[in-house]
Amino acid sequence: MGNWSLFLNQVLLLAEDAAKGKQPGIFEIFGPPLMIMVMLYYFFVVMPQGKDRKGRDSFLDHLKKNDQVVTVGGIFGTISGFSADGTQVTLRIDDNARIRVRKTSIESVVKSEGSDKKSDETSGK
Repeated sequence: MGNWSLFLNQVLLLAEDAAKGKQPGIFEIFGPPLMIMVMLYYFFVVMPQGKDRKGRDSFLDHLKKNDQVVTVGGIFGTISGFSADGTQVTLRIDDNARIRVRKTSIESVVKSEGSDKKSDETSGK
């Protein structure tokens, strides 16, 4: 609310100056609305992106061996290991087939069928 009152005060000052014959400067005309637009951009674009980025980083940090995952390319597999620097993950996609992918290419963790059955049994279904 404080910004709107500041904006209205600026408009009133400009109106008084115009009545006296003074010409307002470019910053006096465009400054307050520009500041409001920058603040709105920050609150509606920059802050949510930062929150999403932190959530994604937390998700990738909590991956562990034997998690069943799907990559952004649609490949399903089970994590069998991590590289020494932690940027690559080895996925077991079949009994004798393993692939290495970037850790950031993992889209989500997939629930296994066994865990679904256990959760159904505990919920009484």
